[in-house]
Amino acid sequence: MNNLFDKIEDLGGVKYISNEDLESSIDKSLSIVNSIMGKIPDLEIIEFVSKFGNSRFNNDVYAKNDIKSGFLQSGEIEIGTIFGWDDSNKGVGSIINQYFSPNQITARFFPLFEGYPGDIIYYSLEEDSFGNIYYWYHESDNEEDDYFLADTLHDFIDNFFIKVDDDSDEIPLSDDELEQINMKRKKVGLPPIDKFKNIV
Repeated sequence: MNNLFDKIEDLGGVKYISNEDLESSIDKSLSIVNSIMGKIPDLEIIEFVSKFGNSRFNNDVYAKNDIKSGFLQSGEIEIGTIFGWDDSNKGVGSIINQYFSPNQITARFFPLFEGYPGDIIYYSLEEDSFGNIYYWYHESDNEEDDYFLADTLHDFIDNFFIKVDDDSDEIPLSDDELEQINMKRKKVGLPPIDKFKNIV
């Protein structure tokens, strides 16, 4: 587990969204996970979320991936919020309650990170893929499988890197694109973004 902690620190560390004491929320959240999913993740995942949950990276952190289809053509995945134990809309229990349904994520899962806005990177709680890391794309068809990313959390985090953006190359979203994206985000309970894809 220390290797994971060291890797996060090597990436510039995280900033916590709130400083409330979440120790008492761990048992409550794990109880929600177990009652809905029938399983809880391994201890290392619980320790990871206990240490880094409810935070965002200080730098722009991405993960390399081998998926070259559709929205992941770039071979890079933006890593957003690390979900935590709190009761907010970024809490593990809230994410499970919001996304575990026949119309969204159908696999038993434990949410770890937000990917691109509205997308979930999760730890599988399914018998045949327990511990594997997957990406759920919020605009995918229900029949599409979620995207396999790594065998373990260690393997996934080993592919993290800091992306240095040259803002002069970024093309802002048009007003129409921005309006469409924000309508979709509102439908799933996400905050709006600006034309440069920053959360407002």
